[in-house]
Amino acid sequence: MSGGSVYDFLHKQKGFFKLPAILKVATGVSKGMSYLHQNNIIHRDLKAANLLLDENEVVKVADFGVARVQSQSRVMTAETGTYRWRAPEVIEHKPYNHKADIFSFGIVLWDLLTEYSKDGWRKREAWQKKKSWRRVLSAHTRLLSEERREL
Repeated sequence: MSGGSVYDFLHKQKGFFKLPAILKVATGVSKGMSYLHQNNIIHRDLKAANLLLDENEVVKVADFGVARVQSQSRVMTAETGTYRWRAPEVIEHKPYNHKADIFSFGIVLWDLLTEYSKDGWRKREAWQKKKSWRRVLSAHTRLLSEERREL
């Protein structure tokens, strides 16, 4: 797509989304993932690099290389996807379902809401290693600007 990926915009071009654009991207990803989950498809590698932007900043979910149809009878435990965006249950080889994508969506939101820094990567890694991500999220909320905290 002509706009490239969300990852490239945020990290390679050192771009920055204003709040209305963050909401537009987040809503687009949410709608795309909702469609996939309604059709029993688990993406399993949702991350900023797999979100493409067109010239109007409309986002499309991409790269279905490790996506799977969720079966009622089979339990998924395979460790797949990109480590920094994986849900704890995926990292720990525990059974998981579409909720692992929702965790990854949370990491994407974190990417959208925070500016890139080398510290940001360390914080994200620590976040994923925690059993209770809510404690880490609340600790990092103070780092967000007042404008973004209202989101």
